[in-house]
Amino acid sequence: MSSKITSPKTLHIVLNGVSEDSRVLKCAWSLGNAGWDVIVVGATPFKHNDSLTIGYAKILRLPLKVVVSQDLVAKILRRLRYYKRRLEARTIGKRDPGIPNYKRALNAIKGLALLEKPDVIHAHDYTALPIAGALVELLMQAGHECKLVYDAHEYVPGVSHLTKPLMNLYIGQERKYVKLSSAVLSVSEGMSDLLIPHLEISTRPAIVANDPLVEGQQRSERDLRSDIGIGPDIPLMVYSGAVAPQRGIQTAAQALRDLPGVHLVVIANPKNQTVIDLQAKFSDVSDRFHIQPYVPNEQLVSYLSGATVGLIPIVHKQNHEISLITKFGEYMQARLPMIVSDVRTMSAEVRRLKNGEVFIAEDVSDFVRAAKLVLADPSKYSNVYTPEILQERSWERQAQNLLRIYNDIANAAPQSREHKAFKLIAD
Repeated sequence: MSSKITSPKTLHIVLNGVSEDSRVLKCAWSLGNAGWDVIVVGATPFKHNDSLTIGYAKILRLPLKVVVSQDLVAKILRRLRYYKRRLEARTIGKRDPGIPNYKRALNAIKGLALLEKPDVIHAHDYTALPIAGALVELLMQAGHECKLVYDAHEYVPGVSHLTKPLMNLYIGQERKYVKLSSAVLSVSEGMSDLLIPHLEISTRPAIVANDPLVEGQQRSERDLRSDIGIGPDIPLMVYSGAVAPQRGIQTAAQALRDLPGVHLVVIANPKNQTVIDLQAKFSDVSDRFHIQPYVPNEQLVSYLSGATVGLIPIVHKQNHEISLITKFGEYMQARLPMIVSDVRTMSAEVRRLKNGEVFIAEDVSDFVRAAKLVLADPSKYSNVYTPEILQERSWERQAQNLLRIYNDIANAAPQSREHKAFKLIAD
């Protein structure tokens, strides 16, 4: 066997702005502390490049995607690009897979990959896999051995916004490059069950659940109750994270009308169109329906702990059924009882742990029933959070799995570094 690599390098690729993607940030931070040299390439949300750091990891945000505003003109342009891609897929054949932003992203990252010669390229989600796979092939053609890790954030057939032609293109790319992958990562056993036949693989994907930081958490600089102007004894329900109709927040907002004295706060982007629509629709309870902007990820658990109960009211979608989403672990670490909809995996876990109540998705009256039970005796549900349970649901536990996989596939033996704080810094 060849000697072990003592200064291994990894290049992570993701087609978003990185700063709000806790999984990407946690992977980069943990691997950097463990001795890997980490570069994350994400898509700039602006028209210019920029860079950030988290721990020892470097984050470069490059023009991987066309930056457009969300107005009518942008929607028309996106539709025109769709027809252009469909025409190219029919006429050009194998030269261009027809994947959105493929050529643009590949050209933006190619020079960096050839210069850095990473030992592992980590594709975050199905959108990054075609680009990461092509870069691994390019490096191998140049005589450099590079391993591919496919981090399957979602089950592609369950992604509702994809058109059928585009879904088929992504599935084809998944099946092509999973054959080249040295490891496939999954966020849950339920997702792994679906990925095995979907990707046509015989080896079960390795679980790296998207659990929250414990060691890396910091005390919040803000106080949730002070931010919305209520005292410590007021019942407060919290929802944290992405907002869209399928997230089910409208169910909780409507329930406020039957929960006098109870407040609801949504921690999200205040400029999100769904957030704006919800505020308009439920203006009659605006004194108890609050919106607060995101806090830094490392302060989120501390900030959430000011609430009485955490909400996950998502509707029935295939990808919602198969995993414990990030906020499930965040609410646990904040020691919040939960109210969750009856999506399969999360409702089963709540019933197993007895850390909350389950309601029928999109059923306002059943949400009210569940909320009254939890708010009547929150400690009954939060007392189940023993140190052992919380340690099991920590990113630090998951990072051990990630590091073992990395060191095994790359034949690496990096020297662990003095840990830096989990803090995102703009260069």
